[in-house]
Formats: sequence, structure tokens, C-alpha cells
Amino acid sequence: MEIASPDPRKAPSLIPSAMSISLPQFLRRTPVLALTAALYATRTRFAALEPIFRVAFDYGLVYPWRALAAFTPEKVFSDFIEAVLGAIYIDTNGDLKACMAILRRFGVLEWMEMALTNNVQIRHPKEEVDRLAGNKKVRYHVWIEDVDDHDPGPIEELVDAG
Repeated sequence: MEIASPDPRKAPSLIPSAMSISLPQFLRRTPVLALTAALYATRTRFAALEPIFRVAFDYGLVYPWRALAAFTPEKVFSDFIEAVLGAIYIDTNGDLKACMAILRRFGVLEWMEMALTNNVQIRHPKEEVDRLAGNKKVRYHVWIEDVDDHDPGPIEELVDAG
């Protein structure tokens, strides 16, 4: 809303106005410049990886762990989502339908439903190796090669189950 008074002899009136505000801009504890830099960095990484996410989330049968590892959003964003869900849960006296509605609006619930319907392999690769190894000891040797902006690049792992 803007306050306007076209005639100085009359009381000012409110004029409706609109602007786009993203959810992280509502955070008050994080310094604005730090949040702006984090938001810019996260948006830049997301823009580079979005095609991979779209294909994986729309058509894939395997969860895109490698692309998500390259994405690495700042923790403040997951804290924000957690706080929103917690506030909705408390404000609605534990109404899970209200929580599900916000998850649907965020796009999370649709993907979860699709993953369940299509039997998408969601288990983290290391968890799967541990499951398959049974009682055998598993040692991981991990190295990451350089990546460019559009390809998360190879993340090589040597698994020794013996």
C-alpha cells in the first residue's frame, strides 16, 4: 500500500500496490547483505543445475544425489522451510493438512507422490552400499574433480567391501 494525497486539503488515502517478495526476504535474523549474497549464489547454482533437476524430478527413476551434492544451498534456506512448517503446524494445532498444503505449494508434495508412484530409488548410494554389504566392513575413498557451471561433474568413489 502506498499513501497518497492528490489534494493537500483532503486526508491521504491508501492506494493498493504490489511487488514480488521471495520467502527468504522475510528472514530478519540474518544480515541482509549476507542473505542477499547467499540467495544470489544459490540461485546461480540452481540455474546451472535446473535442467538436471527437472529431468530427474519429472521423469527419473533415481534420485539426483550427484546434482544435489553440487547444488549445496546455504543452510539458512532449509532452516527457513523448517520454521515455516513448524509455525504452520503450531498455528493450526497440529493440522497436517495445512502442512501438506504448503508442501504442495512449494512443489515438494507432488514430487514425493510421483516418486512413490514410480518407485523412484531414493536411498542414498552410500546407504545402499552399506545395505548390500551386510556385515562386511565398508571403506569409502572419495575424490571430487573440477566441475563447470552446467555439469556437476564426476564424483568418484572407490568402495572397498571386504
